[in-house]
Amino acid sequence: MKNKEKKMFYFLLGCIFLSLIIVGATYAYFTASTKDENTVKGDAATVTFGLSVEKITSVDMAFGLVPMKNKQAPNAAKQGCYDDFGNAGCQMYKITVNADSDTVMFLDGYVVVTPKDERLETRFTNVYTDDGVNYYTSFTNEDFISDSFDEDQFIKNGIRISDPTIPLNHAEDFGCLLVENEKIGGDVGRQRIFYLMIWVFDNGEAQDYLQGMQLAYKGEVTFVTAEGNEISATFD
Repeated sequence: MKNKEKKMFYFLLGCIFLSLIIVGATYAYFTASTKDENTVKGDAATVTFGLSVEKITSVDMAFGLVPMKNKQAPNAAKQGCYDDFGNAGCQMYKITVNADSDTVMFLDGYVVVTPKDERLETRFTNVYTDDGVNYYTSFTNEDFISDSFDEDQFIKNGIRISDPTIPLNHAEDFGCLLVENEKIGGDVGRQRIFYLMIWVFDNGEAQDYLQGMQLAYKGEVTFVTAEGNEISATFD
């Protein structure tokens, strides 16, 4: 092989090798990112749990989340988190809990939300669906007019008060409680599905610093059994 041909051969070989390195690195990066979105940890007694959190909204996040008032939540759920101008007013997640046994257990579900900016306040509520397309809350806009409506029973802030080294509990972490005493196993089956809606709270002040903030918060969903065992999954 002539010197010129040898140089061309090694040059092409080097390009192929470099391409493989780049593709491999990219694949590894996305694989790691995917795993980080749904980190599952913990177990419950002798029953194995599965827990996943899937974002089900596809709203455009180019300009971050537009803050909204709590009383706007019912309309936001119906509109799939789009506001009247096509902006993202919230995000919705599908939470799936699986158990490998028909043994009946009762679970409390908590959501802890950590904003990316200390000036942010987040709110969340559980939402419902009949067909996986249309969503609704258990409260309406009209409920806010009534003096007897206890907003804190339905809308939570996701702020954990208790020591993070101990299990979440009702007494201190009511602001994180998504569902309470939910049954799994027996006649309800080994799988339970819950829906969560999160938004940035409109505190009435200028919140221009949110512009372009695509990841406004990180969160963790935790289910605790009556015996105190728990399983968690992270999301953003």
